[in-house]
Amino acid sequence: MSDLVEVSARIYSVEEYFEIENHSEIRHEFEDGILIPMPGETLDANEIAQNFISTLQKILRKKGFRMFGHDVRTIVRERRIYRYPDVVVSASDTIKDIRHVTEPVLIVEVLSESTEEVDRNKKFRQYTALPSLQYYLMVHQDTALVEFYRRKEATSTFEFNFIDEHNDKIEFPLFDTFITLEDIYEGIQFNSVEEEVKE
Repeated sequence: MSDLVEVSARIYSVEEYFEIENHSEIRHEFEDGILIPMPGETLDANEIAQNFISTLQKILRKKGFRMFGHDVRTIVRERRIYRYPDVVVSASDTIKDIRHVTEPVLIVEVLSESTEEVDRNKKFRQYTALPSLQYYLMVHQDTALVEFYRRKEATSTFEFNFIDEHNDKIEFPLFDTFITLEDIYEGIQFNSVEEEVKE
């Protein structure tokens, strides 16, 4: 996820927010009338998100799901909270508006130093409160580590796992598929040789 900058000083209506987004060169998240600009992300964060998409998109499409990158807006709470996850997946038959994802089943946020607290706390609470959400992943970009939350079947509770071995599989039973840490970090070189993910 991109580094956050100073939020707006005034309160905007949802209609004003949509109008601003239609003409703005940068994206803004929206929370209870506050605009939060989302500037450019690091090369590694972008590549990590693209690795998710390139690995899973064709598989998910065949199973009736659509996968989007960070330029697609997700409605977290109608008329109150709109976010731009780094990766979001939704069932094809739930998409009613070409501008929004309304019922995400998987969300990925790539952590940065300035956004980690928000992703781990506020966004975690908002995302996991969505009845449709089955999986939430927080992906570190400075080390090979994924924090994986998976909803327990037919409950509001999420199970948690650290994924930190290169060949570990992150299983997605809903899609009958998986992704490995090696897939996620393909092409990423860390400062420590020991942490570098080999292709």
